[in-house]
Amino acid sequence: MGLTQRQVAARAAVKRQSYAQFEASEERGSISVASLRRAAEAMDCELVYYVVPRGSVARTYAELAVIHDPMSRHLKATDQSMALKGPAARDDAR
Repeated sequence: MGLTQRQVAARAAVKRQSYAQFEASEERGSISVASLRRAAEAMDCELVYYVVPRGSVARTYAELAVIHDPMSRHLKATDQSMALKGPAARDDAR
């Protein structure tokens, strides 16, 4: 992110040493979600926390999109239609 520990600590309203403990806890795998969220917010980031099933991650994401995103089917149909029309049609759509 291009920020020093001191800068992130100041944004998180903690001492630099406390922020260094955040990083050490993260490396050990013992940091709390609350601490991760606080560090992410201090870096103007969003914490995304999820569990990914073993196996093909790309396939899993695609399956989840189809299940949970009603627009994914529309997007897939649009992609197919644009592919049939060729590169010029895709460029015009952008």
